[in-house]
Amino acid sequence: MKILIAVDPEIPVPPLLYGGVERLVDGLIKAYLKYNHEVILVAHEDSKALCTKMYAWPAKHSRGKMNVLLNTKRLFSVVSKENPDIIHSFARLLYLFPVMKFKNIPMVMTYGREISEKTTSLGYKLAGNKLKFTACGAHMLKNLQNKEPFVPIHNFTETDYYVPDYNLETEYLFFLGRIEDIKGTKEAIEVALKTNQKLIIAGNIQPGHDEYFETEIKPYLSNQLIEYVGPVNDEQKLNYLQKASAFLFPIKWEEPFGIVMAEAMACGVPVIGFRRGSVPEVVKDEDTGFIVDNVEQMVEAVKKIDSIDRRKVRQDCVNRFSLDFISNQYLSLFDSMLKG
Repeated sequence: MKILIAVDPEIPVPPLLYGGVERLVDGLIKAYLKYNHEVILVAHEDSKALCTKMYAWPAKHSRGKMNVLLNTKRLFSVVSKENPDIIHSFARLLYLFPVMKFKNIPMVMTYGREISEKTTSLGYKLAGNKLKFTACGAHMLKNLQNKEPFVPIHNFTETDYYVPDYNLETEYLFFLGRIEDIKGTKEAIEVALKTNQKLIIAGNIQPGHDEYFETEIKPYLSNQLIEYVGPVNDEQKLNYLQKASAFLFPIKWEEPFGIVMAEAMACGVPVIGFRRGSVPEVVKDEDTGFIVDNVEQMVEAVKKIDSIDRRKVRQDCVNRFSLDFISNQYLSLFDSMLKG
């Protein structure tokens, strides 16, 4: 199968620093190649992904009429030249509109962010059954009027990299994420203080959230139970996760997926999360962690964390969120569209 993948032009594949979608795409490319498929990538010119062939976008930004026009023309040109069996897009849906109108090629558009029903409805009207949408969480589809063209497929985590070390003693609760209100950093602190357990907080403070850090987080850092370690790389993240008794995820918004939950589970770490976004899809309550509704329930869950079998947590992650499993879900979707 010849698969053409399009990614937004701002960040290379794989990403040099942050880039969740670009990291996802890099993994899928490796998996598709392993199964002997060809992969044509359209992405940022600095992309180093080990694909069959790569084309660079002429415009480095997704927005702006001229940028959109240039990139739309490039994608149509590449599709015409390569004639792929299927197109898997992580870029702007608008780039695909000429392909929808003039080519009879199945297309999959993947969403890891809020879905625009207006845009997707227009795309489906143009392409019909040639077009399917995937979302990284089933909860993202609940308010859509037309769910027919949508298929939920989760993101994967690197289960070969994020591995447990059962010889290590667990030492603390762990929180990883942007330091801002919707991520529930303060709520994680409250849980640590009420359970008298050490909490390691990792994550970056994005512009515009400095006041939240200064007023809601920093005052607690003088307490010996609370430690903020700042942003962490993959190696540091692995080390912190392997020694965590539980991963706290007290989100206060509809998080599309929350890859850090899967990374924690890959290390055998139970997840305790608020009942928002993808938490009920990722965590199996009282089996791989706990799904709770508030700080008080999270406190009680922390007290029961030893009832969770860490080996079972790890195996569940491999079964549901490994690259092999997720890439095969996409390949099965591609096969069904090609046969259909």
